[in-house]
Amino acid sequence: MASGISNKVVIAGMGCARFGERWEAGPDDLMIEAFTEALADAGIDRDRIEAGWLGVFYDELSVGKSAIPLSVTLRLPNIPVTRVENLCATGSEALRGAVYAVASGACDIALAMGMEKLKDTGYAGLPERSKGSF
Repeated sequence: MASGISNKVVIAGMGCARFGERWEAGPDDLMIEAFTEALADAGIDRDRIEAGWLGVFYDELSVGKSAIPLSVTLRLPNIPVTRVENLCATGSEALRGAVYAVASGACDIALAMGMEKLKDTGYAGLPERSKGSF
């Protein structure tokens, strides 16, 4: 039987970009803002982060199909980064990846970040439902 991970992982810090009409701020600006706050909240330096997960639901609108913007924008070039997408649970999926990495002992400190910027992209809403069956 699984022993669980509740005593193996701690969320040490959290950051969030300011909400509102941020026409002047691009995806990179919002990621830096949230990341800087999270580092300050955790009381750690960026060089202690050993892996990162970036959750982006609609890749065509913001950062693309890879997690490279996470490592480039946040200046974390020498760590493995993974981009995840899971519809409305995308942020949770990024967090889950980071939690499992720490719980398994693959790393001691992992970063999970969610990123979306929709209002200045011309995005008109969710895509039309699939006409196929599942």
